[in-house]
Amino acid sequence: MLLTRQTIVRRPLSSLAATISAGAIGYVNYLEWSANRNSSGSDPSSSSTSAVSKSIPRCHYDAHSIASYWEQRPISVMKRLVGIAVELGPVTCEYMIDFHLRPWLRRSLSLALVDAEAAADDAEELLEEERTQKHEMERSLSSKLRSSLTKLGPTFIKVGQQLSIRPDLISPTALYELQKLCDAVPPFDDQIAMKVLAEDLWSTIGRRSDATNTLLDDKKEVEHTILQVFEEMPTLIASASLGQVYKAKLRSPHNNDDDTISRQVAIKIQRPDVLEMVTLDLFLLVSYGKFVDKLFSIITNQIPYHEMFLNTFASGAYMELNYINEAGNQTFFRNELHSRFHTKANKQYSLSSRLLQLFQNPHRGNSIHAEKVMVPKVYNKYTTERILVSEWVDGIPLARAPPEQIRKLIPIGVELFLCQLLDIGRFHADPHPGGFDNANSNGNLYVTTSKADGVTPILCLLDFGLIAHVSESERSNMTRAILNLLQGDYDTLISRDAKELGFLPHELDVTELKPVLKKILKEGLVDAGSSMHDRKRNLMAISNELNDVFFRYPFSVPPFFALVTRGLGLLEGIALVGDPSFDIFIASYPFAKRKAMESFTVTDYGKISLNLLSLRRASVKVKG
Repeated sequence: MLLTRQTIVRRPLSSLAATISAGAIGYVNYLEWSANRNSSGSDPSSSSTSAVSKSIPRCHYDAHSIASYWEQRPISVMKRLVGIAVELGPVTCEYMIDFHLRPWLRRSLSLALVDAEAAADDAEELLEEERTQKHEMERSLSSKLRSSLTKLGPTFIKVGQQLSIRPDLISPTALYELQKLCDAVPPFDDQIAMKVLAEDLWSTIGRRSDATNTLLDDKKEVEHTILQVFEEMPTLIASASLGQVYKAKLRSPHNNDDDTISRQVAIKIQRPDVLEMVTLDLFLLVSYGKFVDKLFSIITNQIPYHEMFLNTFASGAYMELNYINEAGNQTFFRNELHSRFHTKANKQYSLSSRLLQLFQNPHRGNSIHAEKVMVPKVYNKYTTERILVSEWVDGIPLARAPPEQIRKLIPIGVELFLCQLLDIGRFHADPHPGGFDNANSNGNLYVTTSKADGVTPILCLLDFGLIAHVSESERSNMTRAILNLLQGDYDTLISRDAKELGFLPHELDVTELKPVLKKILKEGLVDAGSSMHDRKRNLMAISNELNDVFFRYPFSVPPFFALVTRGLGLLEGIALVGDPSFDIFIASYPFAKRKAMESFTVTDYGKISLNLLSLRRASVKVKG
């Protein structure tokens, strides 16, 4: 006691600081303990996961509820911040040293030690060496960033996936590494997954929902509940950041089910801690956006947008946690795509569309009446916010299909994505075709066989948690832009379409920009024909003009267009495995022609047809 008093007298400021720190730590601990106690109520065994689910609605994104929950838990917030700093801190430091500090030191030493004449002689050699070193450093750093994002969990994986479709923000090397991001993570315990499944099945089989706590400690009751619905215990098939996929077989056919649908089902089971982890990360992201907006409003005249942008991202990511929402999306796409790519529905096509399809390929015969795309049926009776039960589909990822199958199915895949973009207005925003060289990489664009004959390969689209909405005005503007590109009307494409789509500000004067963009569009894309090598060579030849345009003018990539680019880019990459001469523009022509016939006048369509005919002739000459 005497020693403590002497220490306080000798070091009053240090003692005061220590007292304040201890009081602050005690207060925040009490604050979090009190918040957890209030959330759990009278049940002391209630977990933090159940506390989150009680305080934050799963059915929709509520930024206020999320902020209110985590502002009362500063200890958990600080722990997560430390974890993020530990993972991203070394990557950030390496980036600053390799790409900022080291180049600055190198330039400073070069100016001090090398005379001007010697520098001029070795300039080209030094420049080439620097490019090689920079590429290697980018590759290494991007690989470390990908690894860190994977360890940080689902929210950061989604951030990396969003960056992987933004070539206007990061380098091609970083794009390549981030595009390897997948949701594959080590699986969690099967017993935990089965408890989650049993708890959510409990109410679907007529049991009282308030009795589910008995399942937490009773393994036999868990199995008994599951086996009332399925013939045997589900088998683990795949693991992802949000949950795991199991395979099982329903006990008996159910009323109002299609007899052609197998009782084999896929069961997606959500991780029990994912809601807590994702909401905390989203809270931190939105808080960061608020901080940046306040800072920029003080030091610049910039209009605040970071919080709004991050809330938009957070809303989409959060809705992936609600499997009822995903089930609704899957059912919507099943109905919409069935009406466009299935036997009976194709008989309802207009006469003009029928004649157009026959004109494009008169040897197809009745092939337009065959099933081409399928989406698995959802069993809504057993689907909850944490469980999604749907029809099981046997198949392989499109990227690992034989080249001959790829060659036949890619045109259907192109039409599938353009149909979503220009017709349906909802777009699968998270396409994964599966890895080319990784047998453990599972995509959500599969090849399966038609139920009509059990032989014909067709496409199967899976995973509808993240869906982008494209408004009618955006679809109309996109269609007109495509048609103006096909007609060679670059003036309208640049002065109107680029602004309407959001690539350029409406008030921008494009007089100076038109000649440069015309050269880029004509020489870099159209004149290259169907040769990928010619297109790449032409784009490389005008790379200086491209760099100058993006540096001098306020270009922006609309979010939905970035998703379109990613989807079609993935399809083109897969297609080149089966057909090295594949061209995404040529493959897009049939759908563009049909859309033109349905949307525009006969005069407009006549002009488009003449331009398409000339482009096809040019492509034939190039191939020849």
